[in-house]
Amino acid sequence: MVWPRRPLPNPEKSILETLSYSDKYDYPLTPFEIWFWQISSTFPLNKLTSWPYITAGLYHLKGRSNLVPIRKKRALNSQNKWYIAESVARLLKKIPSVQAVFITGSLSMNNCPEFDDIDMMLVTSPYTLWFTRPVTVMLLKFLKLRRDPYLPEHSSLRVNNKICDNLWLDQNHLCVPARNLYTAHEVLQAKCLFDRGGIHHQFILQNSWAKNYLYVAYKETLKQFNRPVVSNHRSNILNVILFAINYLLFTIQYLHMRPRLTREKIGLGYAFFHPDSPPV
Repeated sequence: MVWPRRPLPNPEKSILETLSYSDKYDYPLTPFEIWFWQISSTFPLNKLTSWPYITAGLYHLKGRSNLVPIRKKRALNSQNKWYIAESVARLLKKIPSVQAVFITGSLSMNNCPEFDDIDMMLVTSPYTLWFTRPVTVMLLKFLKLRRDPYLPEHSSLRVNNKICDNLWLDQNHLCVPARNLYTAHEVLQAKCLFDRGGIHHQFILQNSWAKNYLYVAYKETLKQFNRPVVSNHRSNILNVILFAINYLLFTIQYLHMRPRLTREKIGLGYAFFHPDSPPV
């Protein structure tokens, strides 16, 4: 067992740190959520219930009771976005190289402002990311479901309910490179809409570093998986062919994108198109 890197001296400080993080996203928490998302501590639930600022069963910082109706309204906003996301996942399931589809960002926490886009992470088979991506992009554009990647905002009438495919991984690159509290949250709050065979489990195992920030959330997330990870083997010849095609298409797409790249992280087996996320 690996314990948190920075044990907190008492439950009140744990509550304060956890609420301070969620407050950045205008998101008050239930007692269970405070326990689940506690930062760098492992207090049991019955030790985290004493807090003076509670409204309608939700814990918040002093003077932030206004967040309670905001959370409830955003939960309603999220309902239609889930319907769209699930419809898109059923569509993408028909692409054989798409192995899993996840929802990340505000929708994964039912915390969407009214005109938010929909953040989506896609996982592909090894050596197929850069020919799966153009097929997916063309399909979403044809159906008028894709957010324009050159629009700077993530919440407006121009991007409302559009799919923002801002994170791509293949099965050989499931460990995300940035290791901080923000990314740990993103990993553990991601909701899997489609999984062709143990990808979500692999994703959590490959990002075990997240337990150094969110030990309880990591441990509890692992509990949902009761089957061993399934490995799919392909012939070496097929892998060589796929690698060559993938490398060629990666080069073409990278040269096309390079003049506009800022903080994006792009490689043969991954693409992080989210320059507005916290620095890493």
